[in-house]
Amino acid sequence: MIKNFLKLIKNEFTLMLRGSVFTIVLYSLLLIAASIFSLALRHVSFDIEIAIAFLWVIIFFISLIKVEKVYATDFSEPKLQQYILSPFALEIVVFLKNIMIYFNLLFLFIIFSPIILIILGIQLSYLLPINILLALSLLSIIFISSMTASITISKNNKLSITSVLTLPLFIPILIFSMALTDVVDFQLNKMYLFFVAYFLLNLAFSPLLTSFALKKLSV
Repeated sequence: MIKNFLKLIKNEFTLMLRGSVFTIVLYSLLLIAASIFSLALRHVSFDIEIAIAFLWVIIFFISLIKVEKVYATDFSEPKLQQYILSPFALEIVVFLKNIMIYFNLLFLFIIFSPIILIILGIQLSYLLPINILLALSLLSIIFISSMTASITISKNNKLSITSVLTLPLFIPILIFSMALTDVVDFQLNKMYLFFVAYFLLNLAFSPLLTSFALKKLSV
């Protein structure tokens, strides 16, 4: 069983590496969007909260697109049946896939983040706090996005519209991310515990609902 589980992790890691090119493309589009945003407001002085809000909104869209792309590819009808017939529950597969997507997005964001901050006019002294903030919030973003993607890729197009019901789940992440920017130099404090607690809340039901949607709506 352990050998099969390690093999599953290896397969998911391989799929993650293959999808890195698409992630790089998405972050390249982020650089373009950030450049356009900065040029449009080059004559206007704006606080760091505005830049962070813009960055987080774009990250939301990147995560949604990335997760939906991965789910549409990896959970196509033949592959979904293979996962269902595997010795591991579909919830475990969903969890591993989400974690791999998380590391993929986070690792490449860390690489791109210095350039992004320079384009947005954010001091590089905020580099570490922003990366920590994104690392915490991205966990919940990915798991919420998996629920959205599992419904969106379903064959029942009439139910795809219900995927918008998951969008309000992103709002607390954005609100608390903006609230943290009011803290001097993003000093670590108890507010960061919200992101951990919110992730644990999503972890409790996201794999279950995602696997349920995949099995019930994609057949």
